[in-house]
Formats: sequence, C-alpha cells, structure tokens
Amino acid sequence: MPSKPVIGRNEMEQIPERKRFLSRKTTFPMFSNDVADGWLQLLNLVMRIGTDKTTGQGDRIAEALNAIVTIQLAAEEEELAPYLDLSGADVDEHYRRFTSTSPTGDSGPALGQRLHDWNGLSQFDAAIERLKQSHDTRSGTLVLIDPQEMGSPQNTPSILSATFNVIEGALFGSFVIRSMDVYAAWPLEALSLTRLQREAAARLGIDVGSATFVIHSAHLCDRDWASALRVLDESFKRPLPLQEDASGIFLFGNDGGKARAMLLNHDASAIQWEETFTNPEDLSWYIIDIMPWLSSQHMRYIGQECAALMRSIRESECYEQG
Repeated sequence: MPSKPVIGRNEMEQIPERKRFLSRKTTFPMFSNDVADGWLQLLNLVMRIGTDKTTGQGDRIAEALNAIVTIQLAAEEEELAPYLDLSGADVDEHYRRFTSTSPTGDSGPALGQRLHDWNGLSQFDAAIERLKQSHDTRSGTLVLIDPQEMGSPQNTPSILSATFNVIEGALFGSFVIRSMDVYAAWPLEALSLTRLQREAAARLGIDVGSATFVIHSAHLCDRDWASALRVLDESFKRPLPLQEDASGIFLFGNDGGKARAMLLNHDASAIQWEETFTNPEDLSWYIIDIMPWLSSQHMRYIGQECAALMRSIRESECYEQG
C-alpha cells in the first residue's frame, strides 16, 4: 500500500491532547461532494472519537470501525484541494497500480493484474459486459483478495472488493476496504477508485453516480496526529449552510418531562411520524436509526435539539426549539 504522506512535512512537535467524545464505536456514515472533503470528515472522525490502541507491531493508532463515506461524484474529476498536497502526476502514478498487470514495485499484490488478468480473466471487462446485458437487474463485482492471503495481513490488499450498480441511468460504486491509513493512504486510493468508476461509466455510456467506501478499520498513526489536527484546524470549516431535507420538518417538545418529536411534511399539513421517549438521547438515536436517509446536517440538528431537551427536562426549564 502507498506510504506517501499527504502532508509532506515531518512534524515531531508534541501531540495535542485529543478530547474524548462518546460513540457507539462502530458504523459512522459520512456524506460529501468530493474526495477532499470526505478526507477531512474521516480525519475528524478518527481524531475525535477514534479508539486509542496499540497494534501487534507496537504502533500506536487511533481507530474507528466501519467508517462509511459516500461521495456524490461530479461528471469530471475534482480539482485537487491544496490541503491534500497532491499533484495530478501523483494521482496518475498511483492509478497505474489499478491498470498495470505487472508488479508496481511495492510489496503488496498487483491490483491491476487482479482487475484485468487474474488467471486469464479480466474481472473489469466481465463486470462491464454483465452490466451491459442488464443495467437494472445486475451488478458487477470485482474481488481483489485471495482467501489464502488472509493469514498474512502484510500481503493482503487493503481493498477487498469493488461493486458497480446501475440505478436510474447512473453508475454507482461500492468499495470495501479492510484497513486504511486515512491520513497517508486514503486520498490517493479514493481518487483512483473513483477514476476507475468513471472509466466503467464511460465504457457503459452512462453518467456516474455516487461512490461509497466502507472502511472496516479507519486509522491514523500517532506520528500523523499533529498534522491531521492542523489540517482540520485550517481547512475543516463547519457547519455548512443548512440544506433542505427531503424527509420533512421536525418539531420537538417537552411533553410533561418526556421528549416528543414529530415529523411533518413540507407544508406542515400532515404528521408523517410521531414518537415520545423518556430519555432525549434515546430519541435522537432512534430517529437516526430508523431514518438513515437524513442528511448529515439534520442529524446534527436532531442531536442539538435533543441535548436542549435533556437540559430542559433535567432542570425543569422551558424548552424552545432552535
């Protein structure tokens, strides 16, 4: 796997203390419009709530399990954000790992060979032909791992599989990643995989849809913590302007010491959903669990209102939404 750090400086200053945020320890969905912002969200996730642990090789890392990043891809490749510290030549060089059927000089398996000439089979071509035969009912999956490698993680590719589906005339990609250093490796891998997806879409003659990355172990080594926090401080600006959520309008209230929530349609003419919980925190998790289509901004808003409800209930104060 690539080891080129995204930020080229070797920073040996003292690592700032990370504030500990509570989390469910697994399954963190994130949404973005480009790889660069997705990288910032990954850095923020792992640095803020990642589990501090030591690997079997003695390396100290922060790790989040099952980070899920969905990127709504534009028709053309994105311009590289300055904070990535990458050039187009860097991306081209890395992408050769996905196209060349010869060893690329690193110690890992030749991904290009597995995609285009694994025991005489081009998985990529086969997936394209499968999708051409039936856009709407079939998927094309490329498997990049050999089961015999599982006993030797150092020889196992980080990318386990890539799956393409056609939905309403656009090609969607799903990429399963076993383990990834999100600071040093993920940007180049993500840029290369989305380029592969665009190439597949071009072969099919259709638009490109979103790309989803499921990262089983998203981690940062301690040597990169200071750099990651600096990048976040300089470039990760939140909150974004609130976007309309297609789900509807949420109303919250303190109903006799219980947290009540309602979901109305956009003209407030009908109640689509209503529920009451004794614990506002349980209410917030319940909403997010049963409505996974909510935008990330609305998830944050729900958490904010449920926290205000909790204060209102505990301190017998008047609750005002917003």
